[in-house]
Amino acid sequence: MMSPQFTAWNTQMSEFKKLDPDTAIDIAYDIFLEMAPENLDPADILLFNLQFEERGAVEFVETADNWEEEIGVLIDPEEYAEVWIGLVNEQDEMDDIFAKFLISHREEDRQYHIIWKE
Repeated sequence: MMSPQFTAWNTQMSEFKKLDPDTAIDIAYDIFLEMAPENLDPADILLFNLQFEERGAVEFVETADNWEEEIGVLIDPEEYAEVWIGLVNEQDEMDDIFAKFLISHREEDRQYHIIWKE
């Protein structure tokens, strides 16, 4: 039988501080700038660079529950933040998404997955 002390310790270890939206956005944008040249078409990079000042957006969104379909790994949406990087239209809707990021809230084991525009 497990002792109550062990159970309490185990509960504390499984808790984590969630990323605040600004931190998640900063992490995603830094990774995007570093990896975009290797993962996007040159035309998309040019479009992003020309349009980002006027129409660019980096948005913290509700973590979708369909990441398993995209990355082949079952995730707990509560353990990850989702950030989109793209361009918005006149209605302020992101209609050209260059990358979707899934970023772990766990600072000691920061994992991320990216879906790049094809």
